[in-house]
Amino acid sequence: MLRKLIVAGLRLSPTMTAGVIRNPECPTRTALALEHVLCCFIEGYNLALASTSDAALANDLDHAFDAHHVGFAYEGAGTALALLDLLTLNRSRRLRSFITGAGAQHDYIIMVGAGLGAARAHWLNPFWRRYFSGFDPLVSWCVPDGFGFYQGIFHPQLYADTQRLAPAFMSAPEAQLFDSGIGRSLWWSCGADAERIAEKIAAFPAARRGEMWCGIGVACAYAGGDDGESLPALLDLAGDYRPDFLSGVPFAARMRQKAHNASCVTDHCCRFTLGRSVEEAASMACEQLHDAARILGERVGREGYAMVRRHLSELLTAPTGVQISRAV
Repeated sequence: MLRKLIVAGLRLSPTMTAGVIRNPECPTRTALALEHVLCCFIEGYNLALASTSDAALANDLDHAFDAHHVGFAYEGAGTALALLDLLTLNRSRRLRSFITGAGAQHDYIIMVGAGLGAARAHWLNPFWRRYFSGFDPLVSWCVPDGFGFYQGIFHPQLYADTQRLAPAFMSAPEAQLFDSGIGRSLWWSCGADAERIAEKIAAFPAARRGEMWCGIGVACAYAGGDDGESLPALLDLAGDYRPDFLSGVPFAARMRQKAHNASCVTDHCCRFTLGRSVEEAASMACEQLHDAARILGERVGREGYAMVRRHLSELLTAPTGVQISRAV
């Protein structure tokens, strides 16, 4: 009975996506594509709330969504499972069971979703670090990113308009990832408009801009929604932060490679911005992840992300690809 009450209280309505895109000039087809991503997230979230079996949940997600959108449904599932765990103060371990079992190939984006769950249950912040400490440190990086994305999407006046800092309980590396999530949220709130995105990021202190451009790189490569039309302008407007923007693309490629959910959106972005295939871009991320784990050892969970980001940014310079047909 208690579980049924919790589930009923946590369910989300697709109408909550209304108002997320704050750009009145966003083309209708782009707005619809971006909103559909959020609807897939919500549907995955609600499926996870109702499910009591990891295998059944994964089966439902895999069969209800196409390859491009299924990752967002798994992200929603991660949000729901993290919330259920947090609200039972760790007596439930659904998230860990799912991320190491039936949902393992989607582990990165599930943990991004878990970060949204942690942000939604913000009153449980003292419990936050202890709950996530038992997860793979190379995957739990995604939690503060999801936390930042939640704040950027649902509290843009505070976190995107007035540049509020990450919560005080976050460490410096976590705050860096929080900013990546804020940046990623701008892809939606600005309606994939390169000029609006650049203007928003420019309002932040210089020390925070690089991570936000990285978040934009992840969003345009993984979610898309604008048929790749913004890519030339983004490369130009990123300016000195172009390597940061480009460094987000291999992360998106790796998520799709590991999950086996290939998308022409990601393929187009990798080829246009990096002059590389998805597999080649994903390999760049994998190599840097392995190097960070080897060099840092037990410190990889605290310092690894910053090392990987720095090395990817150093490796990536101006795009070497040529204009190709737009992704559909």
